[in-house]
Parts: sequence; structure tokens; C-alpha cells
Amino acid sequence: MTDNEPSNPAGDPADSGARKHAIQESRQRLRLQRMDRALVRAHLAAPDALPPADYESLRYALGLARLHVFRPATDGAARDVTVDPERIAPLRGWLLEHLYDHLRGDATAEDKLAACREAIPEVRARAIDLRRDLLASHVNDFDAAALDREAGRRALVTVAGGGGGAGYVYVGAFARLMEEGLIPDYMVGNSIGAVLGIIRAQRRHLDIKESVEFAGMLKNGDILTAARRRAEFSLPGLLHLHLRALHQRLSVGELRRPLRLDEMEIPLDLIVAGVKRRPYEHLSADVRKPEKSAGRWLPMSVQVAARFTRLLQFFRPEVVTPIVLGRDSDTRSVHAVDAAGFSAAVPTILQYELGPGAGQTREIFSELMARHDLAALVDGGVADNVPVRAAWNGVAEGRTGTRNAYYLAFDCFTPRVDPKNVWLWPITQTVQMQMRINRVYADTMVRFDQTLSPVNLVPGADAIDLAVGWGYRQMDMHMPEIHEMLRPVRLTGASADADDNVASVS
Repeated sequence: MTDNEPSNPAGDPADSGARKHAIQESRQRLRLQRMDRALVRAHLAAPDALPPADYESLRYALGLARLHVFRPATDGAARDVTVDPERIAPLRGWLLEHLYDHLRGDATAEDKLAACREAIPEVRARAIDLRRDLLASHVNDFDAAALDREAGRRALVTVAGGGGGAGYVYVGAFARLMEEGLIPDYMVGNSIGAVLGIIRAQRRHLDIKESVEFAGMLKNGDILTAARRRAEFSLPGLLHLHLRALHQRLSVGELRRPLRLDEMEIPLDLIVAGVKRRPYEHLSADVRKPEKSAGRWLPMSVQVAARFTRLLQFFRPEVVTPIVLGRDSDTRSVHAVDAAGFSAAVPTILQYELGPGAGQTREIFSELMARHDLAALVDGGVADNVPVRAAWNGVAEGRTGTRNAYYLAFDCFTPRVDPKNVWLWPITQTVQMQMRINRVYADTMVRFDQTLSPVNLVPGADAIDLAVGWGYRQMDMHMPEIHEMLRPVRLTGASADADDNVASVS
């Protein structure tokens, strides 16, 4: 499926007025999410400016105002409950009208929290009334514990962007989260973030050290060879990205069959870019048929640099569209390594082809290409390098059960002056312009300052250890915010506490 706008919780109504209303509601929920983030940051900057009970009640109210549909059961049952938006609207509207500008403005943390302190009595009263109303009107759907869990807790969603070898810092970030006892509830990856994502998502409690050792032993031939055959789903490239070592590692059962996306212990979606057929036919000949370009006698590094300059032709929405693999039941059954391979297939440079025994995976990709009228599947980074919006839409569609999530995004492909890779500057600048949309959806965007070179895909054990250390240490400044955003909160007040048994009354 494509992922170009906030999901519509009411489906896809034919009536344009209903559709506009649904999009407006999504935007309101996003504004409330940003208010929650601003409140947490103000609290961390001035922890004594607002009494703890008031701070928690306000965060709970912001979570309650974002309520639209959720999955109360924690025992694997998949039934969603839709809440009447008219019941939520008064609290949502009051918060947006009275506190959005205060929290999102340029005031000091103390001034923001002072405005919140004045609003607390009204906020608490409205939240208690709404909570009581919801428990009474949904007596057969959920109880107080389920409602409080949805409003007061945020699931951890990690989003790992592209950037080639620079992305090895993500391993250090994953390790730091695990060390803190923080396991993602849902992951979205793109390019190198997709490759590392399938390794991380296969097990909730992964042995990071063993995975680092595996990566450190890889040689170029374990994942790359010279491109010698025609591309089936991706574009022709200088190198064939076969990921053979990953195919061998991520196989299951006595017959060692490939692991599918739906077999990940952590729900995982991966982003590819679909190259639209008609615009592709109008691209320059050296992009469509790079194998005929001059200069194949030059060193590989020079050829790669030359082809990177052609990538800018793909960074246009009229040429490519982001496609989410794993969001729907069909693409969720594709082989995980194949999905990551297409997500990392840099146009004209890295060509990916399906692994052995593709079977149903080949059929799924063939149908996907036909349905969207695509010429090829390529690196998701040219369409959406750090796909936080795709993660936001995935949560809205139920990938985590809860719709109340905290979005932690990783970006390793930031512009920096590097004489060795000066040819990368236009690409990194273009990607950062693309990032303006995704920043809105991210709660915390970790932009890694120290990384390996993006073109160093198989850097060796010493370099990977260095990158893992960089990623691990850079998380230090973000851990207080991460912990606070994920800390459960409750609505305090005698009325709220007394209503805990409303849902059990027949």
C-alpha cells in the first residue's frame, strides 16, 4: 500500500466532506501528540514547576483526547472498539483552544507550565467526566483498566532511516534501548534501516553482541557481487545486492526456509520506493540503461560517485511513491530479506533480485508492480528516507493494538562537509528537505553526528564496533526524554478513582 497522507480512521468514504472531516481529526490528534511532547520537555526542564499529580493528569487528558479507536484486549484478541468522536470532541477542542499555543510557543518552560497549572482544574474535571461517560457507554466493550492503559501509556515505535554504511550506529542505539529495558512495540525501517530492522525485529530479546559479531565477519562477497544479470523487479545497477549471508542467517525450520515479515516477534514494516512506469520512461537514457554508460573501466568508487549524481532524478513525487511492505496481509507474508533488499536497492548502483525459493514472494511483488503500474522497486530513501509518517499511519491502522504511541526516529544521513565524499552533499541536502514532513510526526529525532561513510557497506569488525559505540553514546542525551515519554501516567482525583468499577456494573 502507498503511504502519502495520514490514515483515515473512518475508512475511505466516497463523500468528500466525510473524508475532509477524517483528515481534520487526524491533524487534531497529531497536534495533541505534539502538545504532549512539549509538555514532557517543559517538565524535564522545570520539574518542580507543576505538581506531579497535575502533570500526570494533563498528560492523561491529552491521551484521552487522542482516543478514536483501540484494542482493549491484551490476550491476543483482535477486536477494535471505535469511540464516538462526538464524545471526545469537547475535551479535544478545549485542550487545543486553551493550551496548544502555550505549549507549542516560544515561552520558557516555567511559563508554559504556569499556564498549564491554571488550566488543571478544568482539564481534570473534563477528563473525569469523559472517562465516566466512556465507561458507561461502552460497558460491554472495555473496562477502566483498558481505558486507562490506552490513555496513560504510549507504545514505543522506532523508525530507522536510510544512509548506507552510516546506519551501523543504529545497532548501538538498539543496544542502548535494550539495556534500558525498552523493547519496541512496532518498527519501521528503510534501506539500511530495513536491513538492520529485520535483524532487530526477529526477536524481542535479541543478542545484540552476537549480531555485531556476525556483521563484523561479513565480506563484500557475502552480500554483493558484480551485476551480471538482468533486473527483474529493481533497476539495473553496478552491483548485485544479493544479501546471501542474511538469507542463510534468517531462515527457519528443518528445511531452512526464508523468514517472513509476519514471523517477526516485533511487528515490522519496511519502505520501498515504487518507480512509476510512465515518468520512468521519460528519464534520461543514462538512468534507464546505466550499463551502457561510459567509464566502466574507472575504479568502482569513481563509478559509484558518478552514479550518485543521477539519483536526484528519483527524488520527485511524480517519479516515485512510497510503498509499505508489511502493512497489509499480502505483503506481510513476503520473505523478510527480500523486502529489505528492495528497500536498499539504490537506483543505478545496487540491483536487488529475489533470493532462492522466492515462490509466493515473487507472485506478491508481481501483483504489487501491476497494481501500482510500476517500472521498478528501489531504495525507499528516494521517496521517504526516515518514514515517521508511515509509522504514524501504521499505528493508526492498528499495527500496535494501541493507537497511543511514542515515535523515536533515527537519522544517520545528515549533511556534513567531507572532502572524501563531497559528491554526497546534494543528496543529503535533498533528503533533509524531504525530512520536513516527517519531523512533524516524530516525538524524538536522533540525528547521529558521528557515522561511518555511507558508501562503506561492509566496513569490518573494528569499524562496526566504532559505529556501535557512537550510536550507543549518542543516545545518552535522549534517554531522559525517552523514559519520561514512555512512563505510564494516571488521572488523579477522587471522582476518577471512584469510577474504576463502572464498567463492571450490568
